[in-house]
Amino acid sequence: MRVWKRGGSRSVLSFVLVLATAGSASAQCKICDQYLHCAASRLGALVCLEGYLSCGVTIPCTGGGGRESDENLTTWTLFDAEPAAGSFRAAVRAVAGPLALGDEARIALGARPRGGPVADAALAYGREYAIVLADALGDGFALRRAVEAERVRLEVSAVRGNRVGAVLASEALTENQQLSVPVIVEGRPRVLVLQAGAVHAWAAASELARIRRSLAGLARTVPERREPLLRQSAR
Repeated sequence: MRVWKRGGSRSVLSFVLVLATAGSASAQCKICDQYLHCAASRLGALVCLEGYLSCGVTIPCTGGGGRESDENLTTWTLFDAEPAAGSFRAAVRAVAGPLALGDEARIALGARPRGGPVADAALAYGREYAIVLADALGDGFALRRAVEAERVRLEVSAVRGNRVGAVLASEALTENQQLSVPVIVEGRPRVLVLQAGAVHAWAAASELARIRRSLAGLARTVPERREPLLRQSAR
């Protein structure tokens, strides 16, 4: 299920789901609420993606999932690649700040940024999962997330015609590292920048508010679309 705001309509079924499941909270299960935010729920999905004007859930929860004290988050931003990005390879860079997306994530592109304008960005909730994010032609990338002790492993694979192909990068990251990976979306070279970590319950509200402000700002700069650039599905 995906709810899209700009130039489209919101599914009545999605609002029914929100009302039916907005009861006791489990940090592991998420739904899309009426504000296009991922919200905790007794039922819902294991993976929830907040875009700057959209929200979507994937992989249904079973048995309520139990309670967790932390929010497991991943941010990703898709930049247009500049012409000089032809030789660009996946890379990990250290950062000083917290989880970032949009223009705030450009530090991962290095001292000479290869990223052009932001094409898309999202905040993903979920501890361990494997999903596909593809454009209307079925091209894009697959993202696998797994927790390894104090690190989060992010694996990015190429997707062509809705088929998952070669692994482009697989790195176990600390919360102060960003992964940048070259991908193809809409037939064009792009640079995908990701960051992952866990936010403690006592800090979650302020951290989510900060990230959501960054997402909201993208609505003023990202080109208008009638449908989301990337659609998510379970891998």
